[in-house]
Amino acid sequence: MSALTDQLQHGVVPAGRLTKALGISPQTLMSRVRAEGDSIVRIGRGRATRYGLRRVVPGLARSDLPLFRVDGTGRPDPVGRLFILAGNETAWLPSGVVFAGLPPEVADMQPSGFMGRAFANRHPDLRVPRRISDWSDDHTLVALARRGEDLPGNLILGDESIERWFSDPPTPVGRGDYPDFAEAATAGDPPGSSAGGERPKFGSYREGRHYLVKFAAQGDSASALRWLDLLSLEALALEVLRDGGLAAANASLIETPSYRFLEVERFDRIGERGRRAMMTLAAAHDDLSDTWARAATRLAALRLLSTEDARRLQLYEAFARLIANEDRHQQNIALFPEFSGEGENMAAEPKRHTLAPAFDQLPMLYAPTSDGQLPDREFVRPTPGADTWDVWSQACTLATTFWRRARESDRFSTSMREIAANNLRALS
Repeated sequence: MSALTDQLQHGVVPAGRLTKALGISPQTLMSRVRAEGDSIVRIGRGRATRYGLRRVVPGLARSDLPLFRVDGTGRPDPVGRLFILAGNETAWLPSGVVFAGLPPEVADMQPSGFMGRAFANRHPDLRVPRRISDWSDDHTLVALARRGEDLPGNLILGDESIERWFSDPPTPVGRGDYPDFAEAATAGDPPGSSAGGERPKFGSYREGRHYLVKFAAQGDSASALRWLDLLSLEALALEVLRDGGLAAANASLIETPSYRFLEVERFDRIGERGRRAMMTLAAAHDDLSDTWARAATRLAALRLLSTEDARRLQLYEAFARLIANEDRHQQNIALFPEFSGEGENMAAEPKRHTLAPAFDQLPMLYAPTSDGQLPDREFVRPTPGADTWDVWSQACTLATTFWRRARESDRFSTSMREIAANNLRALS
């Protein structure tokens, strides 16, 4: 190891700091950089020049990976390369942005939830841990660069993944295939992409549209009936939001003798091959402890989210609280990032976000426990906070509609209609 590479072991270093640490002139530094061949990466120009040391990741053939964005017509456009560097850093070039760890948009693509847990089983050749929680950034890079052709959003990383995307167009299916897909998903091999979320699901492509399909087995036990109710309540919540003039994912319920399915149309897919950039709120916002409404206020203050979208996100949170949705983590909010520039001159970080339609809205307060029990859980009418005060009245109207429709619909079990009646009284 040379004195120069030793200086770069812990991350990217500005050229001026290197010349001072090594006691050499800028011209000598350039000579030493050239002598190291391609092991050192130059980032930026002039006085902003920095240098990073390439790092080899087991399982990857290269330490720099091409990045592509698939547009709405299905055309993949190159948008630079991701360089893997010492000090657990990465650089997106030619944009010149250096990240501690992975770029947020790239990290956000990591397989997760129910379908993510099957990822290691489906791809044993990648040698990644079976539990996603045990993955390092290197494991994520291997997964994305080699099997990342159909993850959420429109970014594809690596030559192997883009080749797989070209060679593996979606296969049309019918709703009659869903019971077999549910059986496969239950066995640990769900068809479709590695979308997030903890509930059982699979992906499908039907009649020119892409869907995520959640399911629950038909049954007479209290736990089975509750999961069936929760699927129907999710469809109802999205329906109430749409009827109220708010953007929410299109969803349909499908009954079969063995399963109830909730078919949710994906909003990051356009036709057969087109795609749209998408990030979760967790990737776009730097404080995971913030509520949706607080994150909306902060993003609007930074002009990363419009006033209208911030208000809508605050309304989503107020509605979620009023329908007993306890699952309000930031991965359950999606944003459409807007990037400046074109091709490889496209910025690595979004200049602004647009709020995506609502999804995963349902009263998870009433979900069965892991052992199938249904403990008594009382709904306590929530009160507004500083970030939801302006939207609280509208949210109460929507939530009242939700609980009233649930109480009156024979789609739900007797116990759930009783819960809906009690919650309606609590709100009124």
